[in-house]
Amino acid sequence: MSELMQCSRRYAAIVAVTAFASLIGSAAARATEPVQPLAPIAAGPLPAAGSIPATLTLDITGSPFAEPAFLDEKIRAALDRAIRPTLRPGASPTFGPINPWPLIPLAMGTRAAVSVSVSIVGNETSAPVTGVTLVVLNSAPTSHADPGLLYLSDDPEYLLSEGIIYRGDVALARAARLYYYHSDIGVPRDLDVVLTANVAARVHLVDSAAGPDPDVMSVGHAVSRDYLHYRQNNEGTIVDIVPGRPFVVRHALLIQGEVVAGVVDATVVAGGPVSISVVASPAGAKPDAYLAGPRVAFDGHHRHGTFDLASYGTIDTTYAVGAPPPIVRYGGRIPTPANVDPHDDGHDFGDYGVARRMTFALHNPTDASQLVYFYEKPLGGPVRSTFVIDGQLKEVGCARLSQAYGVMAYSLPPHSNGASTIVTMTDGGSFYPLEFGITETPPLPTTPPVGSADGCSPVVPSSL
Repeated sequence: MSELMQCSRRYAAIVAVTAFASLIGSAAARATEPVQPLAPIAAGPLPAAGSIPATLTLDITGSPFAEPAFLDEKIRAALDRAIRPTLRPGASPTFGPINPWPLIPLAMGTRAAVSVSVSIVGNETSAPVTGVTLVVLNSAPTSHADPGLLYLSDDPEYLLSEGIIYRGDVALARAARLYYYHSDIGVPRDLDVVLTANVAARVHLVDSAAGPDPDVMSVGHAVSRDYLHYRQNNEGTIVDIVPGRPFVVRHALLIQGEVVAGVVDATVVAGGPVSISVVASPAGAKPDAYLAGPRVAFDGHHRHGTFDLASYGTIDTTYAVGAPPPIVRYGGRIPTPANVDPHDDGHDFGDYGVARRMTFALHNPTDASQLVYFYEKPLGGPVRSTFVIDGQLKEVGCARLSQAYGVMAYSLPPHSNGASTIVTMTDGGSFYPLEFGITETPPLPTTPPVGSADGCSPVVPSSL
């Protein structure tokens, strides 16, 4: 079930419970009152539950193409973004078939169009609406810019109130990355990632999101895995930001104990600057009223700040057959990205939001072929991982013991020289540091099953 469909059903459930409680309270209050004759009610049509656009245009990036699953996600997100502000209280949209189906990859520099069936469910105060939206897909050749700044929004990790959680600015041609990770405590809340601007701007977004879900490790892993995949293929969107009209990049409804996380790479390609904000608001409300503050209180863990990515996250090392193998450790407390504000006590222990790039120069000076192995080794507790090794995405299951687990094997021909490049990002919800290296000794071929003696335990959120 898609995140958008989950949000719609959750809203409907919350509204129904609220209405039922109100009805019971009203009936109890009237129980001792004398019965009054009912006044006649004028008949009339109910207002529409919302508005369905006839057409939408969606600018997509992807090299050499944007994949069908990515297109499906962005089409539904764009429809939700257009329809949600028009909804009456208690209404929710659902999206039906996309035609033609299945979607085909959208090659760079081409155009396509699809139609989407849309329904808006009303209630006793609004009438249901159905319609079809024509979505025009336009592939815009735009390159991905590696951000020089990281905005970390993980403070507070557990939301107890509404307001601004984090805000950062993105200047023209100076890309920035937002990494957010938040869970809800108490009543249901909305969490929105919002772009705003005082002057018109055009922004390229490469982003991934996961949750709401109580399984924190699965949420954190999905965010990193999907982001690395989208980043490699430059799969993103180009959006126009209009002054006075907040643009919602991501919307989620959270209930008790659920976590959401995400990565957003934002590059202003025209106009600007823009602000990117993470906002908590009451379930069913709009984030607009909370964009001006106040800020929600920190939780004391100091997981926030603006960090320098331009001088961090790149490692070059060398391996030669027969020599001591190189070992890389990352995700700990030393080193960490530098906070660009010397007066801010925020830190990024764990390197969350850092796309780390490791290059291993490989040499085999011997007369025989040599089989070598890339491996990972947990050093801080349960961890899941994703690595893009020479363009191939490799997922590693959950591991918790400090043992070497295999990631990929290479055969080095005699008297050969080469290089291997690895890109990775730490997973929210996992524990670090982690060791990554190369060895001639075969590591364990797979991670153990979850729930086994050597494996990870099923995740139980600390908030429950």
